[in-house]
Amino acid sequence: MIDFDALLEQTAGSALQHWARQLPGQIERLFAERRHGDFDRWMTAINALPALSAERIDLDAAAVAVSTEQAPAAETLAHLEQLLMQLHPWRKGPFSLHGLYIDSEWRCDWKWQRLSAHIAPLHDRTVLDVGCGNGYYCWRMAGTGAKLVVGIDP
Repeated sequence: MIDFDALLEQTAGSALQHWARQLPGQIERLFAERRHGDFDRWMTAINALPALSAERIDLDAAAVAVSTEQAPAAETLAHLEQLLMQLHPWRKGPFSLHGLYIDSEWRCDWKWQRLSAHIAPLHDRTVLDVGCGNGYYCWRMAGTGAKLVVGIDP
């Protein structure tokens, strides 16, 4: 299940507080509808992902990356890769999870390079990404120092 504690804490006392309190129920209802034919397959893969620490998180690189000082065991990485492939196709990216490079159909890093110099600075701002897909741009905006980034997508 999704842990909303950090979101509720971050939005406490803000204009988003009322919405954030409603969000867990809204998401639970959407998950119950199973609106996409691959939903059950995706959730099976997500629930089987190994619990790995994230000692290093790089949100300001072409490939949004998570890693640890010591790489996970080879069998763990092989299992992780097999599960991540079940979430294919990766439309937006790229990502790097513990050294596993996830290429994508759309090289969002190229678009971000062209776009980022022409938008207002996001440092300490609240951002809503409408149509966020898998959240690639949300991570990149957080990497610029945005205080809160909320991504929504049907």
